Amino acid sequence: MTLFQDAYVPGLATSGTERGLVERVRAGDQSAIEELFYAYYKGLCRFTLGMTHSRDDVEDLVQDIFVRIWINREIWDPKGSVKAYLFRAARNQALNFIKNRTSHQLSAPDGEDELPSPQDTDPSNYLDHKDTHAVVNNAISKLPKKCRLVFVLNRQEELSYSEIADVLGISERTVENQISRALRILRKSLRPLTNQ
Repeated sequence: MTLFQDAYVPGLATSGTERGLVERVRAGDQSAIEELFYAYYKGLCRFTLGMTHSRDDVEDLVQDIFVRIWINREIWDPKGSVKAYLFRAARNQALNFIKNRTSHQLSAPDGEDELPSPQDTDPSNYLDHKDTHAVVNNAISKLPKKCRLVFVLNRQEELSYSEIADVLGISERTVENQISRALRILRKSLRPLTNQ
């Protein structure tokens, strides 16, 4: 499976509650771990890539989460939301990867061109060449690291404030402040697009 292949399976509701899914995994039901994998793989890859900036390693890091769950399935018992558990595991994988990486500097992910800042060019000319989605993604990528992580987890991965607080080990108030900060920065950096 490739990083950007759409692997999403709509809702876990088809298999009942998250708790039911956990119990099925614990009982050795391979379809349950596959359901988890297909439901969360793509979002976990995006999140891990945002932390590691290593397109070459991100799939292995995320797949390792599911392998470890399967190997330890009989004792696997996540507290709270399975989604928050998986993103917390992805965060830990990424942090361990960054800590163990010795010879590489953090850089933009391979294959992604740096887009000019909207402030550096006339918005109408800029949009003639790049779509609005690319401009917004570029603005998000320039948010401060913690702010960007919180924003992406909330707006793109649809985690609640409490789930984000759990994943990142911060308070819900900090999550709220980081979201507000991200929105202020994005409004300012995207203002030239709205004033056409």
